[in-house]
Amino acid sequence: MSLCPCPHAGARRRGAMPAKLIGNGLRELDLFLTDLIVEARRIDRLGVRAGRDPGIHPGRRVYSAAEAWRRAGPQLGLAIEDRVRLRQMRAAQNRQCFGRLRGDAAEAAMQRACADYVRLAGDVLAAVGARAEI
Repeated sequence: MSLCPCPHAGARRRGAMPAKLIGNGLRELDLFLTDLIVEARRIDRLGVRAGRDPGIHPGRRVYSAAEAWRRAGPQLGLAIEDRVRLRQMRAAQNRQCFGRLRGDAAEAAMQRACADYVRLAGDVLAAVGARAEI
């Protein structure tokens, strides 16, 4: 929002969103990517039978995109280097959520994290699509 034609609107909006809310939003993105990776692995493993498997396995839930990437990355052909970035983003979420990351640095870190989540989700979808063609 700081790039919009009205920079004052961006400043007002930043003031309205506490750091904990931003950190929690980033955690939600991390959980979404985690679920996407887990489902991609399940589809790769089961193929067309994945539609009949509900995919719900209590007690085996993965809560970190970095961990899901570690488990499924080699199977799906995902770049292992991206796991390091996921771990860095998770640490930044915790700093943001618990208030140790503030100001312009926090906003830039949040924007980079959001862009990275989009890129990584695209990588997962592309990997699944490429493997479906094989």
